[in-house]
Amino acid sequence: MPKANIPSQIYDFRLYNVLSDNNLNQFVGNGSEVTLPTITNITAEADLAGGKLDMPGMRTESMEMEVPFILMDEEAASLMSLNNAAHLAIYGAAQRSKAATHDFENTGLRLEVKGYTKEIELGTLKRSDKMDSKVKLTLTYIKLESVDADMKKFTIAEIDVLNSVYIMNGVNVREGIDKFL
Repeated sequence: MPKANIPSQIYDFRLYNVLSDNNLNQFVGNGSEVTLPTITNITAEADLAGGKLDMPGMRTESMEMEVPFILMDEEAASLMSLNNAAHLAIYGAAQRSKAATHDFENTGLRLEVKGYTKEIELGTLKRSDKMDSKVKLTLTYIKLESVDADMKKFTIAEIDVLNSVYIMNGVNVREGIDKFL
């Protein structure tokens, strides 16, 4: 049986504003930590002879993501639009230990999200300190990929609520449904 690689840490990450021509514009004012969205399936309750059971469906609860900024400036303000969706990409570098050789291996994560501004937290003003500003987005699209050392990508999750895309663990879970529509 092959030995597993053991994930250990995120080395670093960068947050980018994806422009309309798919060029990346790095946010230089982002904080040191970003909490990623939670994916929660909407369930249907089945009342069976042996008890109740929540059956997961192919729809999700509303997904949100807070984007932190050290300072509320033009970069943060670029997420604040009531007319246009924000389009962000986070590239992360991770470390894993190879169990067979005990060597380290560098891998990556890529998260792409699209969504609308829901909340703006301006933060605080304190001399010689950061503002800790935040912009909260309600997401319409999320794609999380792992990237191995050879730059091969694997889709962990992809959900596009406006276009009926739902991929989990590399599998299009709507495939069996879409053929009937």
